[in-house]
Amino acid sequence: MMDHIILGANQSISNSARVENKVRSTSPLKTESSNKDVFVRSANTEMPSEIKRTTKSLTSDVAQSLAEKYDVTNMTRNEFCQLLGELRNMGIISSQDFSVGYGGEIPCYLKEGESVMTEGPLEEPTWPMGNERADFIKLLCSCADYCLDFAADQEEGSDGRTVGNSLAGSYHRLIDVLEQIKKAEKDKNESALNV
Repeated sequence: MMDHIILGANQSISNSARVENKVRSTSPLKTESSNKDVFVRSANTEMPSEIKRTTKSLTSDVAQSLAEKYDVTNMTRNEFCQLLGELRNMGIISSQDFSVGYGGEIPCYLKEGESVMTEGPLEEPTWPMGNERADFIKLLCSCADYCLDFAADQEEGSDGRTVGNSLAGSYHRLIDVLEQIKKAEKDKNESALNV
């Protein structure tokens, strides 16, 4: 039997970690003393297999405004997290999608007490550190593909399949938004050339 947990992009698990058929997920929490997000791990949090669309659509004006601030194909992790915060605060992405993108969440297998970090999206491209830059569309596509592969390896109806598909869904919704921002920048550049 294989257990699974969710890992953020910069997390590792010690070999002594014990997870007994539980799924861990991240949820944002606002504190009164700060306007920043704090993430709390919860051992019994279930991730829904589908998210109801309660978010707003990204308008072309908002996409253009964000494209002026962010190059989604060349950002630092801090810039990406700032963009996610803006998108969430505008109601364009859900809190779950924010948390998945912010934490770089991916599933991980645990076999017979041995902890094994997943290797899919942690190879190339990798999550940038410090002032390193990355193409976040490619990075999120890699994460989504890994999550779908993980889900396909799980038994039908299992928690692992639900988790993998849920994470992939979050990544795909984020990719859609980043693609719209990228298109707004491309459209602006093309119209400037035609003037």
